[in-house]
Amino acid sequence: MADYDFRTLSPSDFELLIRDLLWAEHQWRLEAFGHGRDGGVDLRARTQNGKVVVQCKHYIGSSFADLRSSARREVPKMNTEKPDKYIFATSQDLNRTQKDKLAEDLSPWLSEPADLLTRIDINALLDRHPQVEQQHFKLWLASTNILERIVHSGIWERSEALLENIRDRVKLYVRTESYLKSLNLLEKKHVAVLVGPPGVGKSMLAEMLALNYWHKGWQIVKIERDIDEGWSAHKASGKQVFLYDDFLGQTDVSERRERNDSSIVHFMDRVARNPEKRLVMTSRSQILKQTALMSEPVARTDFQVIQCVLQISEYGPVQRARMLYNHLYFSTLPREVVKQYSAESEYWRVVNHKNFSPRIIELIIKRSYSSASELSEALIHTLDHPMDLWGIIFNNSLSDVAQRIVLILVSFPVEGVSTDQLKRLTLGDSKPIEYTSALKILEGTFIHLERSNYSYEISVSYANPSVRDFVLAFLNQEPDYLITLLKEASNLSQIHILLEYAIAESNGKLKFPGYAQAITRHQLDISLRIIELFSTVAAAERARVKTDRSTIFIDRFTSHLLASLRPILRLMKDSFDRIFAEVNEYFDAAPNVYMNADDWRHYNEALCVRNRGSLAQIGDKFRWSFEEWGNRLYSLDEVREYKDFFDAHGTAFKHHIPDIEATFTQYSIAGLRGELEAIDQNHEDEAADHYLVDQVKIMAVEMGLMGDLQDDIESAHSSIEFHYEDRDDDDPYLKANSGGESWPSNDPQISASERVTIDGMFRELS
Repeated sequence: MADYDFRTLSPSDFELLIRDLLWAEHQWRLEAFGHGRDGGVDLRARTQNGKVVVQCKHYIGSSFADLRSSARREVPKMNTEKPDKYIFATSQDLNRTQKDKLAEDLSPWLSEPADLLTRIDINALLDRHPQVEQQHFKLWLASTNILERIVHSGIWERSEALLENIRDRVKLYVRTESYLKSLNLLEKKHVAVLVGPPGVGKSMLAEMLALNYWHKGWQIVKIERDIDEGWSAHKASGKQVFLYDDFLGQTDVSERRERNDSSIVHFMDRVARNPEKRLVMTSRSQILKQTALMSEPVARTDFQVIQCVLQISEYGPVQRARMLYNHLYFSTLPREVVKQYSAESEYWRVVNHKNFSPRIIELIIKRSYSSASELSEALIHTLDHPMDLWGIIFNNSLSDVAQRIVLILVSFPVEGVSTDQLKRLTLGDSKPIEYTSALKILEGTFIHLERSNYSYEISVSYANPSVRDFVLAFLNQEPDYLITLLKEASNLSQIHILLEYAIAESNGKLKFPGYAQAITRHQLDISLRIIELFSTVAAAERARVKTDRSTIFIDRFTSHLLASLRPILRLMKDSFDRIFAEVNEYFDAAPNVYMNADDWRHYNEALCVRNRGSLAQIGDKFRWSFEEWGNRLYSLDEVREYKDFFDAHGTAFKHHIPDIEATFTQYSIAGLRGELEAIDQNHEDEAADHYLVDQVKIMAVEMGLMGDLQDDIESAHSSIEFHYEDRDDDDPYLKANSGGESWPSNDPQISASERVTIDGMFRELS
């Protein structure tokens, strides 16, 4: 008979166990609907016989008096809830007298003693439903007796230290889809290779798979150093599971060059042919790919058919929250720190973080903290700067070419760059085959490769946001690499991106002060590279215009120079005049230059800031540039930027350009009318269209332009109503679903039920 004490379960885990047992026993589909501060968890279901409510009280270490006091507080809740069936489940082991007293306290809602589930009753349910027991492997290491039974029976060879580690870590585990996927793979192929980036949870998943087989009586063999240990422990008959973590090395192929790859492949084949054997191996993606390039036996093996890829994206909001919750619940942190952290809802910053990582959660919560704010800042700082997650593998595992690829990518947009362009920047003195090999090794870990739908071109981007954050943090610590990137940039857009990072701020302070200091020190070299790139583009454009006598267009690379004028002025003051002089010389030689509104905004801002003390001398040039900007306004956002600029600088120019305000008004009206025309030509849905027109109205009122735009705004509203009324006549579904309810949610990734579940979970800790 099962005899678990449930000490390895958190209250949240205990709730899931009760939910699964009652589903197995009654087929009730129970869902959480509220959590109390006293540790109570409510489960509710709608059945053919009415509403079922279940209260879960995981009161390990508490007295019966504490449990009874908590139970009494549930009665008023049930008086409001009025369930048709009420069940009270507790992990405490109660005698008959205690059970009778508790049943009396819960009257009249507890209709029969069988509806009061204690430790012995829950164990009996586990005996009746072994499939539930098998799913909840945190139960299996619930006592020292079980641990000793494993070790002394020889079921787990060379395992004392490993089992102690697993016993501590199993309490923290949260199941994802990868568990069933890899378990099914093991059952089908007998061999499974778990691959993924560092910190995703490969080792823990391997241990959980081994636990699953141990529970069924299989012997577990941990391979520590090399495959010879597996061959030595292999028996002709008998059920065995072999666990080989980081079988190709932890961080670098140099760790495993002396290993016998042929022997590993042979062992895999032996296990695959025997229904009484299983082999679970883990490896980081890039090391597996790197080895395949160097080792013929590994290259010949089709790892795709036995590979299970783990990704951070598998952790949805609730899984992330449970993982953080478990680490906090079982941590050695002062309870007051945990309570305050949960009470202030700091957990949402982790659950929603783009760089969420199980390893970071584990590493940070192991440390000591004197306050909740100290804990929260440590978590967020490490998630923002995941050096620990990527640093070791970057420094020790990657070739020079691979490192250059990872670093250079930070100078390109998030969507990436073509492989051909990246190759030209990366190769240097290296061979083309080295570049190709590096891409294969990096793919899936540091980078992502994607073929365009419209061409055969392949783009390279970072595999996930945390890689870019790592590179940014690395460059801040090693800014010499940043200066090299700037000096070797092939276009002005790269320089613009890196300069913008250098002036990025957080809480009023520079996020990457190392960037700013290095750029200021090396501004002469950087300015020479900027001028060189700009001159090349300018010369090519002049040559084109000379041939076909058309208007000069500022291409996308030159636009980035205009956008860079602000960070250049801030970081490279001594070089700004020379760079800005190059831009002005280009404009003076090409009066028919064409730029968009953003280009003109950057130019006007630089012109005013540079000549703040001598505005009279640039009156004509400012009039020209301000009018050119105004003539390019087509949207509400562009008009708003035009207004902000005029509010900041217009007053100073009124003395030198008397009609400047009339010019501003003229172009602002035209820009707002452009927005109304765009709404009329690009309908989204009725509520969204009306909302955008109202935003134009708000801006017109703010700028004192309603007298000029009143008719345009009313006409825009009428046009929207006519457009959707005409559509509604043809499509009753659209008519039924139009209106404000269709406006998109601010947070579409977390549902209302998930938010309730997560808040309730952490309320227990507060």
